[in-house]
Amino acid sequence: MVNFRGTAFVALLCVASSQAQTGSITGTAIDARTSEPLVGVNVVVTDLENVGAATDVNGAFEIPSVPAGGYSIKASLIGYQTVVKTGVVVRSGRASQIGFEMKEALVEMGEVTVVADYFDQSKIENEVSALSLDAEEVRRSPGSSLDYQRILQAMPGVSFSSDQTNELLVRGGAPDENLTVLDHIEVHSTNHYPNEYNSGGPINMINVDMIDDIEFSTGGFIAKYGDKLSSVTRIETRDGTRERNFAGNANLSMAGYGAVLEGKLGERGSWIVSARKSYINLIAGSFGLTAIPYYWDAQWKASYNLTRDHKLQISGVYGNDRIDIEGDADHNDPVMANQTDSVGLENVNVEQWQYAAGITLKSVWSENFYSALTIFGTNYHNATTVNQEYVERRYDGAGDVTDTEVIGKRRVFEQDDDNGVNAFKSEFVWNVAKSHQLEFGGAIKFVRFDADQFASDAEDRYDFDDDGVFDTVVTTGDAYVDYDFKFPDEFKAYGYLNERAKLFDDRLVLNLGGRVDYFSYPENATFSPRVTAAYYLVPDLTSVNFAYGMFFQTPALPLFGDRFSSEINRRLESALATHYVGGVEHILAPGLRVSLEGYFKEYIDIPTRESFISWNETDRSEKLLNVGSRDVWGVDFFLQQKMVEDIYGTVSVSRSWTNNYDPRIGFEGGTFTSDYDYPWVVSIIAGKRFHELRSALDDAPFYLKYPSYLLPFSDDMEISARWRYASGRPYTARHFDRTAQYRIADMAWSDGTWKRSDDLNGERYPDYHRLDVAFNSRYHFSSWSLTIFLQVQNLYNRKNVFMYAYNSDGTTDTIYQFAFMPVLGIEAQF
Repeated sequence: MVNFRGTAFVALLCVASSQAQTGSITGTAIDARTSEPLVGVNVVVTDLENVGAATDVNGAFEIPSVPAGGYSIKASLIGYQTVVKTGVVVRSGRASQIGFEMKEALVEMGEVTVVADYFDQSKIENEVSALSLDAEEVRRSPGSSLDYQRILQAMPGVSFSSDQTNELLVRGGAPDENLTVLDHIEVHSTNHYPNEYNSGGPINMINVDMIDDIEFSTGGFIAKYGDKLSSVTRIETRDGTRERNFAGNANLSMAGYGAVLEGKLGERGSWIVSARKSYINLIAGSFGLTAIPYYWDAQWKASYNLTRDHKLQISGVYGNDRIDIEGDADHNDPVMANQTDSVGLENVNVEQWQYAAGITLKSVWSENFYSALTIFGTNYHNATTVNQEYVERRYDGAGDVTDTEVIGKRRVFEQDDDNGVNAFKSEFVWNVAKSHQLEFGGAIKFVRFDADQFASDAEDRYDFDDDGVFDTVVTTGDAYVDYDFKFPDEFKAYGYLNERAKLFDDRLVLNLGGRVDYFSYPENATFSPRVTAAYYLVPDLTSVNFAYGMFFQTPALPLFGDRFSSEINRRLESALATHYVGGVEHILAPGLRVSLEGYFKEYIDIPTRESFISWNETDRSEKLLNVGSRDVWGVDFFLQQKMVEDIYGTVSVSRSWTNNYDPRIGFEGGTFTSDYDYPWVVSIIAGKRFHELRSALDDAPFYLKYPSYLLPFSDDMEISARWRYASGRPYTARHFDRTAQYRIADMAWSDGTWKRSDDLNGERYPDYHRLDVAFNSRYHFSSWSLTIFLQVQNLYNRKNVFMYAYNSDGTTDTIYQFAFMPVLGIEAQF
């Protein structure tokens, strides 16, 4: 999205950054079990000779004067498993911060087995169906547009519905079944343009420059997490620099333009803040966009060490969105030359804002007991207006629309909702013994949901005997919905207990736990038992894993209401998914692991509309029943190479079978394909880091040297590619029925109505596949750095079908997903 003008600019960057520049590496090392600082940890840069440092009494270290570039950093201490952080980027005049959580080495026959951990296993709370990512892995991934959720779409067991959203469909689960925890804050969504039924969105609010690490679990997660059925994503944001009073960067990418500023708070703390704003409105004309999104977001964190053992942090995120979608009357139809017709159009206006903010006190009370206490609040506000227009169109001799006139207009729908939580949350860890760790805690969350909705009257007519005479006209009056759950009248609460035990010389690792959830409005309580087990056939190398658990999820709050405010849905129960997971994982080589997992998920008590079970065109029930059920079987294969010897990549292959049991009268005992059924999903990522590539090209023959300036090649860069394949998304065929019509803007009757087939999801769109490539280049100067991110999405311009649009005249149009699109991001760090 930023153009290079000739080769002079790139050549200037290469010359200006040709001299060696340096930065530093700082961080801490702690015991993963006790959170106590570790003294004497040897931290070295593996790519350089004799460059390293040792941690002090506070577990802190600093490695000064490190040449700018990308490195692997190794931390080792006798009695602890060696940990390696790959892909650590050192920038000119900046301190790169990293943290090591080290676990005691497994013991076999009285000797310590030394196997380096490249995968942050000490941070992962559960050995089953879990993995970790850092900010650089998000940044370098092709096709991600610096969006962490689009990276997770490439992980095993995860499907995606379209290019237009980053939603996660985890092991046959719906997009609202995913829990996100940001710095101990449980948030509904971290995306712009969210809704009540989806944790995804088109654009993520989390700035990659704020991320420390991400842990993602696709099933079988421990009792600490609940009220979601499919996955958990934990995001820890990084602290600001404690080395300088002020530092920052300015950036431009597909997510918008903005800046990150940071600095230290005295000698004990730090602060960091990010702000971004969209600029699509400035270039909309270049792409012919008629629906223009406006958005901006801010993110912040402040950390302060009250004492050596007590740390206070304040963090949060805010987003503001707006979009206007105008119905388009333009049309071309040679048959309509020199004639006039009419068409119904919808205009949609959406304004949203949301925030999640919290304050956490982390305390180490002794070498065996520590806690995290959090007070947080979240809120999501949505205001939507839909108007319908009846427009007369006049065509010229070529059949093009030359003039339009609005001859009828009415308000169809209005919505003004607030959905928020104020909560207190506690987490405690007690190391009862060296081989037994007890985690317990809970939260009370005061919910508030205020929905004011208006739906205009609807008028339909039916010709039941298809004789050309419409026998029945059904009129539904205007509907006003006003229901709320007010703080502190209604609340959710949960408590959990989990024991982590290591047995048989640490070869068997068990998590045994349970969780109780309660929601006051439906007066519903649930108990969720959980168990996971990992047995190491070869210590730290090969494990056999198993998980079982029951997972409940409260229905989305709007489902408890109805348009008549009759509380007909007040007693809705929570949906239940039971997970069974088994697999094996093996470390093939340093930084290279492979895993194979099989799973079965059984869903019951899914809220289902009574009108779906027994459809009557003249009677549209608002009642919901807990009768939906779904089964998911699957196998996930995952091969992951961390950036060792400058090579990295993943191969993910998922095969699944997803079916819903049909509750409709007349179809009892049958099944239909789930909306979330993608039998095959394959994702391959491969990348390489290059050193001194620009210098080598400058010494190459002219026919290689000068063309190379067209791309951002530098002496510190990475090139990567991602190819994705997925089975076609299921859909239900429709047929155009002229015996049913609806009223358009109180002016005219439609020609007919598109009706769904009884064969639910009996068809599939064509299979999806696309190739993305990325170049990440860094240019280092005396006291600042410039990073250029160039990505090409859908390199071979595959026409992936998004959906079919059904027109009121009985014709259909094909809507495609993203075509070939280059995306350029640029970041200056100072």
